[in-house]
Amino acid sequence: MLSKTVATAASRIGLERQTLVKLAVVLAILAVDTLWILASDFTFDVKSALRVTAICALLLLAAWFYRARRPMRQFEVMCTETALLLAFSAAAAMLSYLITSLALPLVDMELIALDRALGFDWFVYVGFVNRHPWLGVLSSAAYMTTISQVALMLILLGVSNRVETAQRFMSAVMVGGLICIAFSAILPAAGALAALQPPAEVVMANHPVVDLSYVQVIFDLRDGTLRALSLDNVYGLIAFPSYHCTLAALVVLAAYRLGPAIFWPVLALNVAVILSTPIDGGHHLVDGPAGVAVAVLSWRLVAPRSQALMRLAGDAGQAAPAS
Repeated sequence: MLSKTVATAASRIGLERQTLVKLAVVLAILAVDTLWILASDFTFDVKSALRVTAICALLLLAAWFYRARRPMRQFEVMCTETALLLAFSAAAAMLSYLITSLALPLVDMELIALDRALGFDWFVYVGFVNRHPWLGVLSSAAYMTTISQVALMLILLGVSNRVETAQRFMSAVMVGGLICIAFSAILPAAGALAALQPPAEVVMANHPVVDLSYVQVIFDLRDGTLRALSLDNVYGLIAFPSYHCTLAALVVLAAYRLGPAIFWPVLALNVAVILSTPIDGGHHLVDGPAGVAVAVLSWRLVAPRSQALMRLAGDAGQAAPAS
């Protein structure tokens, strides 16, 4: 009994510490965003942040309710992590815009060379899908599920009382996002669609999610044309590594903890997501494996430290005399 109580307390301390660390990271990103905007010619539509702020406030209020008024640990964690996900997504999106404006030399030609060394031709791949419209429909449908999958995974982990996995998943989402943003600062890429600039009829044959007007945002940021930022109209700008693939792989890693009935369908769906990125995300082939590698690294980096405390608590409980 003592070992279980101490282990539970140790686990809760570890989870709360993770929450504080993640909150500190979000606040640090917001501080960087704010200082960068104030010190530059960027402007930010403050009103566009009101909806995200209101939703986060409601979620944190719900988390407080499930902690103080009607204690239900799994719902408390689910609400807290969802609030952190929304706040991080907004802050990190603005940071990715600001970093894109640094306009460092693009590495797309090197990535195209890597694709060719692997035997991959973007035009051949896209052309094959264009000749089979049903593949284009499936590709777009799979590609657009990723954000919803992340939110749904947090809910599933919460209601199934896998609070530590939920915390680890959210931590990995944040770490993976920061790694991808760091790469986009050091090795910026615009993606295969932007670098190859295919004819419009090739791009729009199957109406992909990311089109030529979408990638134009990258060039507008790089040449100074775009300087008004708003959360009402946010695009994913990270091409290498693919954060889309990072999220897809993290969802699979989290789903493994939910058993085979959920894991295998989730794995199949996210293989489709990764295969869709050159079509609907305008990515190079190598962007996908790089994004998956980021996911695996992030998952390992955020391995729960509380496990050591729990084992120590269990040893202490076994050594303690029975009461």
